[in-house]
Amino acid sequence: MDSSESVRFDLADGTSVAVESCDLRPVYEELWALSSVPGAISTAALLFDEATRQPHYRRRIELNGLQSAVLLRALDEFRN
Repeated sequence: MDSSESVRFDLADGTSVAVESCDLRPVYEELWALSSVPGAISTAALLFDEATRQPHYRRRIELNGLQSAVLLRALDEFRN
């Protein structure tokens, strides 16, 4: 998979996670389901912004601690 097929998120702990293009919508929906959790709405907005870009214009997204935690939680919910 190359960067045109995924969006890469740089987490607050220095690691990164890639979300495949085909998974952006369901992860976005998981983030909205977690909207009461701090960081969920801003992370959903960042994901949406990247999802609407042309693949060759995508960039890495740096997340803060709250956003990192909620993205990992949304990914966990999505995968289970």
